[in-house]
Amino acid sequence: MKGRRRAARLIMVAAMAAGWLGAGAAWPGPAVPGRHGPEVPVAAVRGAGVRGAAVRGARATVARTRACAVGVCHRGMPAARDLRATQQPQLTGYFCGPATVSEMLAQMGRRVSQRQAAAELGTTTSGTGWSDLGSDPVPDVLNENQHRNDYHAVGLPWAPTRPQLKAYERDLVTDINYRGGVPLAGDAYEVPGGPHLVGHPLNQTIYHWFDIRGYQEYGSLTDYEDSVHNASSIGWAATVPGYSSLPSATIVTIVGARGYDW
Repeated sequence: MKGRRRAARLIMVAAMAAGWLGAGAAWPGPAVPGRHGPEVPVAAVRGAGVRGAAVRGARATVARTRACAVGVCHRGMPAARDLRATQQPQLTGYFCGPATVSEMLAQMGRRVSQRQAAAELGTTTSGTGWSDLGSDPVPDVLNENQHRNDYHAVGLPWAPTRPQLKAYERDLVTDINYRGGVPLAGDAYEVPGGPHLVGHPLNQTIYHWFDIRGYQEYGSLTDYEDSVHNASSIGWAATVPGYSSLPSATIVTIVGARGYDW
């Protein structure tokens, strides 16, 4: 079903790029359920060495595939595109989920405050869950507040595979060019010894939602915005830029054991 959905959306986006219309197979994966906020370090570090090795391999993959990362550049996809910059500091240390949803909806022309989003997401002082009691809060709330895109969760294993990286790159380019552009939501699981989002403390385990707003080099680089920037409730916010770019292979490793919504 999700494979057909990705294919149908790729066809529509390619048709739009080619001027035919006016202006992927998602792996269900063993995503880890539960709630989280961005600034809470976790004492147990699970598989940090495996994750470090995974990102080294992922970087090599990027070098090999940079010329046409998603296999759609010959069908008229732009090499780079960003959606509107909508970064906003999260209101509390555990509001990364509500801030991300508010930022994403703003990029689709909808105004939903962080506090309204938090109420709809069921956010608590422990944060916003990847999945709760069989539901996926972030895509569910996004779908309730806009009709441009039908969001679904893509769960990933602890060490995502190369096909899963390629699927993410296709999803990224497809969504950013779909119906005027729709962002993706990433759910980071950062551990010491593994990659972190730009400015995040490298010696901490951090769970964090973030807004994926664009790409470069046909999807081999991901552009995102980070609600930690200027968040007064987070002690290390000063080191975090509002807008950053990372290799998509690094992003996929960072969201491993959680996933992304597209």
